[in-house]
Amino acid sequence: MQRLIIGGMLIWLIAGSLSIAGFAQASASSFASSEGPVRATVGTFTLEEGSKIALELHRADPCPCMCTPILVEGLDVLARTEEPVYTVAWTPVPYEEWTGTWDLRDSLGRAVSPGDYTIVIRTSIGEFRAELEIVRRGERPFSGRMRVQASVCGLGLDVYRLLTKDDAGATVAVGTGEKILIALPGNPTTGYRWDPSTEPSEGVLAPIPGADYRPDSSLIGAGGTFFFRYAAAKAGVAALNFVYHRPWEEGPPQDSFAATIVVR
Repeated sequence: MQRLIIGGMLIWLIAGSLSIAGFAQASASSFASSEGPVRATVGTFTLEEGSKIALELHRADPCPCMCTPILVEGLDVLARTEEPVYTVAWTPVPYEEWTGTWDLRDSLGRAVSPGDYTIVIRTSIGEFRAELEIVRRGERPFSGRMRVQASVCGLGLDVYRLLTKDDAGATVAVGTGEKILIALPGNPTTGYRWDPSTEPSEGVLAPIPGADYRPDSSLIGAGGTFFFRYAAAKAGVAALNFVYHRPWEEGPPQDSFAATIVVR
C-alpha cells in the first residue's frame, strides 16, 4: 500500500519487501505527515548473544522532500512489552555525524536475555526503528540486509554487525548482503591513524563509503573512533587486517587488529 500527498500532506508508505534485489525478504514500513512525526521500521534482524550492532541514518541525494536538517537525540531499546531496557540521550547531533551502537546489554550493563527487542532512534523529525531477535550462540547467525529501507522522502536506516577492538582475532560468520562495521579507537592529533594493512579477499567484501573518523568530543586533542564499512558481497572467507601507525614512520605499528569474516 502506498499513499503520497506532498503539499497538504500525508506521506504513507508500507512495504512487505524493501530489500535490495537479490537479497532475502525483509519487512519495512514508514509513516509521516505534515502535522505528525516520521515513524519508520525495518527488520527483523537476528543476532547471537555477545554480538554488537551499529546503526546509521542515510538520506537520498538529491533529497526529494522533507529536506530540513535532521538531529539525532537519543536511542532506546525496548523489550517485547515496550518496556525500556536500555536508553541513552545526548546533545542533538546531525545525523551525518552519528553512528549508534548497542552491545546487547541493559542500562545496568547486564547482558539481555534472548528474545525480541526494538531499537528506537529518536530524531528531530520522529522515530526510526529496527526490530531485533537475539538468539543463543550457535542457534542462528546474524541475519540483516545490506540496506533495508523504510523510506520517508528518501530517509532510511542502515544496520551493521559491529566489530570493535574487543573482537580482535575473532571469526565472524555473516550472510551474503549483510553489512559489517569495524570501529577502532584512536587519536589522529598524535599523528597515528588506523589503516588496512591488507585488502580483503577479492570480491568477498565490498567497501562501503562513509565517515572514516569521528571525534569523541570537540575538545582539542580529544580522541575518537575510526570506521571501516563492508558489505558481504559473495560467499567466501576474507581476512581483515588493520594497523595503528604513523604512516610516515618505519618500523612496527603501535597496535593492530585482525578478524576473519566468513560469508555464507
